[in-house]
Amino acid sequence: MLRLSKRVEYGLVALQHLARRGGVSTVREMSDDNGISYDLLAKIMQDLKRDGMICSHQGVRGGYTLILAPQEITLTRVVNALEKENSITSCTSAGEGCTREPDCSIKDSMHILQGTMEQALNSVTLAKLL
Repeated sequence: MLRLSKRVEYGLVALQHLARRGGVSTVREMSDDNGISYDLLAKIMQDLKRDGMICSHQGVRGGYTLILAPQEITLTRVVNALEKENSITSCTSAGEGCTREPDCSIKDSMHILQGTMEQALNSVTLAKLL
């Protein structure tokens, strides 16, 4: 069975936290409230910020807030922001090739499966997880 990585899982938990709080939250608050490693969560938040889902606020009352509405944040977007590779096989990965491609008997099925998974991930939004 395919699994979401801990980075994606923790990223979703952090985004849920921000959506439920509706204001500024620090990495420390999110880490303590959800039992997530502070250092790992800090890196995840930087990646989510780089993607444009959240923004940071500096200063004494600093932290992170959502930029996008929960219904605009799809699971696909979170996975793409936090994972370098999200293809199920090398032949479904952009830019990668497979040495077996000319004779591969599973390539077409893997492309169908990849598309089905992408549709499923696109159909789940942060709003649905609240």
